[in-house]
Parts: sequence; C-alpha cells; structure tokens
Amino acid sequence: MTLGGLMMDLGSRVLWMIKMKRIVKTTIVFVLVILTIFAFMVWKNWYRPFSVSSEWGYEQVVIKNGNNYNANPDIIQLKDGCYRIYSHGNEEGVEENSIFSFHSCDGLNWEFEGRRIESAAMPAAMMLDDGNIRLYYQKGIERDGKPEQALMYADSSDGLNFKINEEYLLETNKGVLEGIKTIGHFEIIRIDEGYRIYFDEGELTPRDFERYEDENWNWPVWRIRSIFSEDGLDWKLDTGVRIDYEQEPLRYMQRAGSSTVIKQGDEYYMYFGAGFSPWEDLKSTKRWEWSGIYLATSKDGLNFEIIDKRLVKDGLSDPKILKIGDEARMYLSKSRTRDYNSIYTYIKK
Repeated sequence: MTLGGLMMDLGSRVLWMIKMKRIVKTTIVFVLVILTIFAFMVWKNWYRPFSVSSEWGYEQVVIKNGNNYNANPDIIQLKDGCYRIYSHGNEEGVEENSIFSFHSCDGLNWEFEGRRIESAAMPAAMMLDDGNIRLYYQKGIERDGKPEQALMYADSSDGLNFKINEEYLLETNKGVLEGIKTIGHFEIIRIDEGYRIYFDEGELTPRDFERYEDENWNWPVWRIRSIFSEDGLDWKLDTGVRIDYEQEPLRYMQRAGSSTVIKQGDEYYMYFGAGFSPWEDLKSTKRWEWSGIYLATSKDGLNFEIIDKRLVKDGLSDPKILKIGDEARMYLSKSRTRDYNSIYTYIKK
C-alpha cells in the first residue's frame, strides 16, 4: 500500500473514531436524560414502578359482558358446596336496577339463573344459622320529594325465591345515617358479637373536609364506613371511618370503596378499590400509578392499615375473595363497554 493509501486509511479510522465518540457521548446524554426523567417521575410519585405486588396472577374471564346483569357481584357458598353470585343490573329497556344470580360448582363456569329481586341493587349475601339465605340490598326511595336510599333485606330458603321485608332498616340522611348522603357496595361479615356491614359513603367532595373547605374542588369523593348489628336487623353506625379519603400511605387517593373483608385467625383483611375520580384533574398523571386493588389489615375490623402495594391494576374493581380448596381466588369486575360488565378471576400464587 502506498503512503497516500495509508494516510487515507488512517484518516478514515480517525473520522470513524470521532463519529463513534460522538455517538457514545450522545447515547450517554440520552440515557442520563431518561434516567433523570424517570427519577423525577418516581420522586413526584407520577410513576411507581415498584407499587404492584406479584402475589396475584390472572386466571381467566368467568362471566363475559354479553348482558347487563353482573355488576357489583357478591359470592356465597351454598349448603351443597356450590356457589352463587348475586349481582345487579337492568334488563333491556328498563332503567331501574334489579338483582340477578349466577350458579357454579367449580367457581369458574357460571350459569345465569335470572332475576331475583326487582328494583334493588348492591346485594350482600349471608347464610343464616337455619340455612336460609339473606340478601341485604340498596333501594332508591323518595322522602319529602327528595331522592334517598334505603338499606333493605329479603330472605330465601332456596336462594332463588325471596320474601322481601318491606320495612326499611336504614335510610340515608335520617336516624342512624343522618348526614350520610349515599350508601352502596355492601359487604357483610359475621363476627363474634354479631354482624358488620361495610359500605361506601359517597356524594362527598374535597370541600367537605376542613383542609380543603376553601378550595374550589367539587369532584366526587368516596370512603368506606361500617354499621354493626347484634341480630342483623337493628343497625348502628360504627364510630369513625374504615378507609378514609387520602388515607396514608395513599395520600392522593380520591376514592376508596367496593370492599370485601375476610377474617383469618385474629386478623381482618380488607380488599378494596382505590384511585382517582375520573372528574378529578388536579393531579391527573397519578391516576395511572395509584388506581387499583389494595389490601388493608386490622386487628379489630375497624382500624385498618393500608399496605402500599397494588394487588391488581388495569381498571378492575369490586373484589371478592373465595377460598376453593387450597386456592384463594379473587373475582374482579371490569366494564369493557359503556353498558356491559365482565368478571375476571385472579389466583394467589
């Protein structure tokens, strides 16, 4: 190779090295920028990469959104070992909700059974000592020309044909529930002293809380309250709030609701949905990284501590836990369209 050729080859190598140096430098700068943005988002809680638990894994869709009968489900085990879902929805051309039921013996394959109670919503099922099934539910009523809600119940010997007790157990903005505007998403458990129903208190806004009373913030806020009864008929409001608005460590939580509670040993485990109201736009980015299903624990069923790990995300709600053999199965709801709801299952790993 001539001297000129060597010089040209050396020049090409130098140019190549300069180009590669620039590429490496640009890449390093780009990576640093991305890492800085990532760190900033984590610091601001706009992104929470370690907030999702790995304890629960997706299993399957058990009820597809082919009708409008399966919202806000509750599950009860029957005397023969099979299971029944009570849910609410409305039939085509009917605006008012009714309660419907589904039946399964394996917890995965569900058969639609039809309507159980008309003009009713938010069912919570309980097996009585005599083997009958009692459904507590919400009914829309009118008082003094204003819409209110009532807690009612109905009993059944076969879980299909219910005898309704026409007397209201409780009414919103009256008596025990004075000052409480709406009630929903009931969850009933049996305890040593009697019974407790957990429910969502709604129609609140941030301005209902002293720290924000001077702000012009009017989006909806929900929180979880409870009532107690020794006999399942005479109910009293428990003092305080079970899961409160912006309760630590979920300090941006605008809603908490749709709970299910199980007791294992001396511990109460509450699974509930938490996140931002869709109307709240102050910190909209946090909706992505805070909404989901969370777990809270308690020693007395009243004072709950939230564990800062989402069990499930992806817009799922209304958790229900069912123990089948050695497995723990979580049932969750998700609306794929404006009108219809599907029910999914997750298995604890």
